[in-house]
Amino acid sequence: MFQKKYLEDPDLVFLPECSNEDLKTFADLLVYDKDDKPRITEELSKTRTYKEFYPREMKQICKEIVHEFQLFGGDTVANAIRGHGILYRNILMDVCDRKKVNYNKNSSTERIEMCFVQRVLDDALDQMGDDEIKEIAKDLRIDATKYDNQNALKDAIVMVGLSPQFVGKIVSICAKAIVPRIGLALGGIAVGQALAKLVPIINIISWGLLAKELTGPAYRVTMPGVMMIIYMRRKWQDAQNGNN
Repeated sequence: MFQKKYLEDPDLVFLPECSNEDLKTFADLLVYDKDDKPRITEELSKTRTYKEFYPREMKQICKEIVHEFQLFGGDTVANAIRGHGILYRNILMDVCDRKKVNYNKNSSTERIEMCFVQRVLDDALDQMGDDEIKEIAKDLRIDATKYDNQNALKDAIVMVGLSPQFVGKIVSICAKAIVPRIGLALGGIAVGQALAKLVPIINIISWGLLAKELTGPAYRVTMPGVMMIIYMRRKWQDAQNGNN
């Protein structure tokens, strides 16, 4: 089925339980570039399964989606030599290293994911003034008067920012910036509606992920791809907890 070996990925076994819309968004990030044209190196859209099930039955394409992401995560030459890409955890740590995230390599994948999101949010807040931070806190319904200093308030904002709803907003803005055809709602909130007040911080975050000086062609796929996986995992976990 694949020209290169597919690696069973224990960190992504939940993907078949994600929504069709979310899986389509993830696939589109892998297949299309910012000009809405297929990426030169992508192989996903050429598979029989993709042609048969895209875009209505995305759960049938999960294995192909994971395989494509594994290839983007690995260097093209290295992939050719070893005959496969790399696992999601390695992609995540590579992205964290690129963003200079402080994390313990022995930590769980989920904990490393949260370190990544926290660094992204911290970077965004560091670029904002005190008044802007207070305004963001207000929009997130955080009472700024309860916190003794600005750092404590930032920590409170970051805690809210780790929620699947907020990560979903970041992903939706980021994905739309990369692939024009992505205009769907993530986390139940459509881009351009309830996001209006939060756009400043989300724009800082998304452009931080996409900065040319930071990301080469592969990172312009793997960084938002990691954010998309984090969002889907958090959303899936929330659904699981709600059913228990």
